Amino acid sequence: MKKNKLKKISWNILTLAVFFLIGSGVIHAEHGEKDSNSAINRLNLFLGGGYGYSESRMGLIDVKAEVQFAFSSKVYFGVGIGYLSDSDHDHMEGDFNFMSRRRRSGGMMDDMGHGMTGGFSGHQHDFTVIPLTASLYYSLPVNSRIDIFMSGGAGYYWGAFSDISKQKKGAFGPHAGLGVEYKITRRITAVAHGVYRFVNMGGFTSELHPGFREGMEENEHEEGYWHLHHDVDKYYFHETYENLDQMMRDSSSFNIRLNGFSLRAGIKFGF
Repeated sequence: MKKNKLKKISWNILTLAVFFLIGSGVIHAEHGEKDSNSAINRLNLFLGGGYGYSESRMGLIDVKAEVQFAFSSKVYFGVGIGYLSDSDHDHMEGDFNFMSRRRRSGGMMDDMGHGMTGGFSGHQHDFTVIPLTASLYYSLPVNSRIDIFMSGGAGYYWGAFSDISKQKKGAFGPHAGLGVEYKITRRITAVAHGVYRFVNMGGFTSELHPGFREGMEENEHEEGYWHLHHDVDKYYFHETYENLDQMMRDSSSFNIRLNGFSLRAGIKFGF
């Protein structure tokens, strides 16, 4: 799981590097052009990305594109679209001995907490979110090249959580942030921005995974179903003779709390 996240972060950093290279090329093209403090780029395009954190999913890949409209040198409005993603690959076929704490290839623990072994066919948990946001910015100049800014707004978040099947939910939430801009040229600005969002996506259902459980007695082997209780991050086992409807009721719904921050860096192009 960590290796996969590191790979995604590396691709994100590579994308940002491309943006900076593009910006460098434009800088050379505009070399010799005098900066104008009074000039305002009425239309701007921000491209960037970085690291996101949420209460439920922890680390997230975070990229964003935003079109910004300047009302004045200090106030501007932005409409953006983003992409947040995370994958959890903990589910594997195999067994796990909770008495020895030695992991062999994967597994889970029964609802009584005793030393058991068991497993089920592997599934990964993929979570993706596409936020559509509207933000208002207020900028304060530090000097001729550096500005700090405050931001606030709201957005709608389309989320998809994949287990055995894919579940799609949506939620609305506000956000607020603080950032800094460095004017490279009149039309190119480097941006670093930190944002905190308040978003809670509810109504997801923990699904049943066909599998097995083995007890401490010799030849004690039970076929059944495992499900993850997301609120306590713990697996529970149901035997095959149990009522399926009851199993699903025991597999209570859970929320994915996107409450958390994002740290992004990128380039803003003025037009």
